[in-house]
Amino acid sequence: MEKEMEQQMGEIMAARKLISKYAHGFMESMALKCVVELGIVDILHKHTKPMTLQELASGLSLPTVDMNRFQRLMRFVVHYMGLFTLDNKNGTYGLTHCSQCLLQDGESFMPPMILHGITDWMIGPWYSLSKSIQGGPTPFEMYHGVNCWDYLASHPDENRMFNEGQAAITREIIGVIVRQYGSWLFEGIGSIVDVGGGNGAAAKKIVKKFPNIKCTVLDLPHVIRGNSEKSNSEVEWVEGDMFLSVPHADTILLKYILHDWGDDDCVKILQRCKEAIPSEGGKVIIVEMVVEINPAETDISTMLTTDMFMMVNTGGKERTKEEWEKLIRNAGFSKCKITPVLAIASVIEAYA
Repeated sequence: MEKEMEQQMGEIMAARKLISKYAHGFMESMALKCVVELGIVDILHKHTKPMTLQELASGLSLPTVDMNRFQRLMRFVVHYMGLFTLDNKNGTYGLTHCSQCLLQDGESFMPPMILHGITDWMIGPWYSLSKSIQGGPTPFEMYHGVNCWDYLASHPDENRMFNEGQAAITREIIGVIVRQYGSWLFEGIGSIVDVGGGNGAAAKKIVKKFPNIKCTVLDLPHVIRGNSEKSNSEVEWVEGDMFLSVPHADTILLKYILHDWGDDDCVKILQRCKEAIPSEGGKVIIVEMVVEINPAETDISTMLTTDMFMMVNTGGKERTKEEWEKLIRNAGFSKCKITPVLAIASVIEAYA
């Protein structure tokens, strides 16, 4: 009996420890953002070898450094989060595979995602999550009084950060798609319209690899006008609304657009895209996550957290294979083909 009670107490303590970790998860987010903002990973990377705490502090772009606070920050991200190594013998910190993902070298989408996502205007809506379960507007709308897109349209700095984050994700994922699947995915295509293409990161990747394809970016006026790179002659820029009309082309590209919207809105967007492509040989290329709740084969944590993010901020959702097929069928397409590319991306081809 005593042994059973000890076991039960152990299980209770383990459960409380886990709940405590969840309750204080915001500390991990904020410490992670702090590491990126201070450029600690970049300092270590440029130094090419482990550094002492004092050496790290000297590399920070700060007028003064509180060494007590800095040491405690590093202790937390080393021992609790595993972001860095610490050699206790000589007191030097080094990079791990995890921290190397935080290099601000323009290649990884992680730093822009962290700097954009961990902000008061993005975190605030989560306070309205409980209230939103009864229905009605999204938590974002409840908190800010407007939807996500109207908010971005009236906040230039946040809009810039959002588009930089999206561009970073695009460069990495579209880069993989173009390199590994481009030969058959874009075969025989003369023109592409990237709907909601932001600053044209995807279109530029495509036209660089396939210069014979005419690439056009369609996006809202405030996005196009706020893009300092729109003078690039390789890509054509069109201001418009994908719910009203889409420029005609052989192929339409929808990259991480449909997960921002509910099913009814997605059907409308897909119908506008179908109207823009030839009835013979035309197709819509959709780059999105395909949810598979199978821990043995996929990273469901990424899928579920992204789905929650969409629910809170945009009212959209991540979809399963069956949900994608139903959506595309309801929009009037004859068939679709799904090709897994990465854990967070599949290529879905919808044929007219």
